[in-house]
Parts: sequence; structure tokens; C-alpha cells
Amino acid sequence: MSWYHLVITIITEVALSGGIGGFVDPIYFKLGKGVYLIGFPYTLSPADLGRDYELTIEIYSGGKRVLLESEKKKVPDNAVYIVDGHEVVARPGKYDVMFRVSSAGKESSATFPVEIVEHERLNLSSLVFVSRFYEDPSRAPFHRGDLGFLPNPSASFSDTLRYFFEIYDVVPDSSRLVIRWYMEKDGKLVARGTPRVIPAKLASMYYMGNIPLSDLDNGRYRLTFEVVDIPYGLKRTVSREFTVSRQELAMDDDIRYFIDYIATPEELAEFRSIKDENRRKEWIEKFWMRKDPAGTFYPVFRQRVLEADAKFSTPFKKGRYTDMGKVYILFGMPDEIRREEIDVAQKSYQMWIYYSNNMKFVFYDQFNTGEYRLTASNVPGFGNYIQDIDQYFDFNGRE
Repeated sequence: MSWYHLVITIITEVALSGGIGGFVDPIYFKLGKGVYLIGFPYTLSPADLGRDYELTIEIYSGGKRVLLESEKKKVPDNAVYIVDGHEVVARPGKYDVMFRVSSAGKESSATFPVEIVEHERLNLSSLVFVSRFYEDPSRAPFHRGDLGFLPNPSASFSDTLRYFFEIYDVVPDSSRLVIRWYMEKDGKLVARGTPRVIPAKLASMYYMGNIPLSDLDNGRYRLTFEVVDIPYGLKRTVSREFTVSRQELAMDDDIRYFIDYIATPEELAEFRSIKDENRRKEWIEKFWMRKDPAGTFYPVFRQRVLEADAKFSTPFKKGRYTDMGKVYILFGMPDEIRREEIDVAQKSYQMWIYYSNNMKFVFYDQFNTGEYRLTASNVPGFGNYIQDIDQYFDFNGRE
């Protein structure tokens, strides 16, 4: 038996250069024999944009331009960040891409190569980094089949790396795949996953998951997945670079200023009335000295804020400002989640249960967008107070 090894050209995130801050992340998927979909998820800073912006993509092959597409888009009101994308159809080959964004007299651009190699059997898509997966793909800003996701064009992570890629052209009920991953930093192996054996029931499938990063220091890494089809002696790998960026607990950490949920109304009013930056810093440090004299509460609080941003953020709102984010920050991960998935024309509900003190919070997806609003709880001050909340809500699904 002989092994054939292919390293797909590493496609990594690309920082835009110019007056508009952002990243573009070229990814591709197979649509059919000799036909691929190239996606260009990107993130932009709304602070750098006017009321709208224009996106232009030029693709060259062999020095000749083979595609030119432009589209104008509006900047959503009150957007914290913008995550969007553009897709084109292409055949296998080598391409040079010019990606350009212009708005309000400013412009940013990036030029990068994309190479797609196709084989008769066992092909892979590019490796996609994800900020969030959605249970209902119809509510996700991006989706592949029944997989809904929010891409991470910056490829920057703090605690958990989320990913997926697609596998094509295997032989159903005959191929048996072995999949494993490993990480490198500066060419040296730093972590390795346990190999998994996957029976191939379909000719195409996707492979998804997450990798904890708590043991890794800040810096740049390369993640490689190796897929081996044992019966047919084939091996393919796909790689991506990413960054671990974890802020240290510093006195000027911006989360120290996020006291909306833990300060009294009087404290918030006093803090917000201070305009001088030095006085604001002095006030916030005195606040934390009163709130956390032992220095044990803030690390937990800060971690919950970061996790709320990672779990519940939308293109229009940071996770810490959502209802689920607020409850998560104050009480942590619930011990149990119950769900009621009902007709999409109505509302979907979740109940978060904390065994300690028997706290229960009911959220509903008000606009069928995936952002759940708090509607009721048995905790005073959180939504409509209902002491015997189980009598009003009957949840069957559990997580």
C-alpha cells in the first residue's frame, strides 16, 4: 500500500491595509466535480465607515483578469462590528485575488493567492475558523447545509478555537477515515489531538469541533488536520495559521470599566458623570478595591465577560450586552438548559436552571434571529417575576 500526501496551500486570514480596519478570510468548498465555491468572509470596523461601503473583488489567473464584481452595502445602525461575505464560483487552479473596500473617501485593500487542487478521490475544503456555531442554520449569517456558523476572519482566539472543514469524494460504506490534528509554533510541535476513526456513510461530510487553548501562550500557531482513508491508502492535510491573544490582567483592562451589572444605580450615575480620563481611572480602581479587596472576584468576572462575548455576540451587539450575556456574567454557566423548539412562526424558548438557590430564567427568540431575550424568571429583577415558574412553562427538550 502506498500513501499519497497532499498539503493544500495554506490559506490564512489577511489584514486589510488602508484607512478601513478589518480582515478577509478566503475559504473554499466543493460544489461538484471541477466546480468550487470561493467565499470571502470579512470583518470591518464600523467606526471607519460612513453610512455605506462598496466591496470590489478582482480575480486574476495567469496574469489575466477573469472576474470583477462589486456591490454596495449599508452599514447597520449601532453595529459593534460587521461580519459579512461575498462568494464566487471557480474551477480548480491558481488565482490572485484583489479585495478592496471603500467608504466615505477612505479605502483598504489586500492582495492574496488562492489555490484549489482537486483529486479523483478524497478532497478537502479549506479549514474554516468559527466564532460561533448555530443550532438552527436558518438563523445563522453563514451556513453550509445544516451547519450554521459565524466565521472568525481575524483568526484570533483567547480560550477556545472552533473549526470545521468538509471532506469529499470518499466511498460510502467502504472508506474508513482516520482524522487527527496537531499544532506547531515556530516549526515545533506544541499540541496533538487523539486520532479519531470515522466510518464514511456518505460521499461527502463535514468535520467540526473545538480545541481548548488554555495551555497555550500568546502567539502565532499553525493548526493542521490530517485525513487518512485507510482502505484506499490516501492521505490529505489542510492547515491554517491562527493567533492566541489573551490579555493580561492589567489595571487598565477595559473590562474593569464594564460595571453595568455589578454597580449600584448611584455608583453608575457618579461614574458616568466623570469626563476626565485620569479621574475615571482613579474612580474605577477605588470601586474594585471596595468590590474585590482580595482580588479573587475580578478574574472570574472578567472571564465570564469574555465568554459572554464569544458565546452570545451578534453582528450588531456584543454578547455582554445581551440578556443571556447578562445572566451568564452574573451567575455563570447554567447547570441545565431546557429548550422548547416550536413552529418557526412562533417563538423558541430556553430555560436556564441553576441548581443552587433553584434559580430559573426563561429566554425567547423574539424575532427568530438567534438572539434570545429574557422574558421571565423566579429571581426578582430579572424579567417578569414568576415564583412558580414551572407552572407557566413546560419544557421538554434538554441539553
